Amino acid sequence: MARADAEALKTLAPLLRQLREIKGVKEKTPGIFYGRNDAFIHFHDEAGVLFADLKKAGGAGFDRYPLATPAEQRKLLDDAKLRARRFDDE
Repeated sequence: MARADAEALKTLAPLLRQLREIKGVKEKTPGIFYGRNDAFIHFHDEAGVLFADLKKAGGAGFDRYPLATPAEQRKLLDDAKLRARRFDDE
């Protein structure tokens, strides 16, 4: 499973802009976000289909999110905002 390249990430530009606005989350390289010093969100391109991996709420492992529709992208954004709240508590 390949990480999404810059060309693939262009299709997610509105989503990426919103992820960059989440307090406590920083984009270290294009499409790779960290919360504090831990990987938080990254993207994969599997045969032209984009997915995001978001760190699980408990911090161990990642949940996979399909990103084919605006609703799926909203789900990722909503869950990322909820999970990023823990950065405020630390």
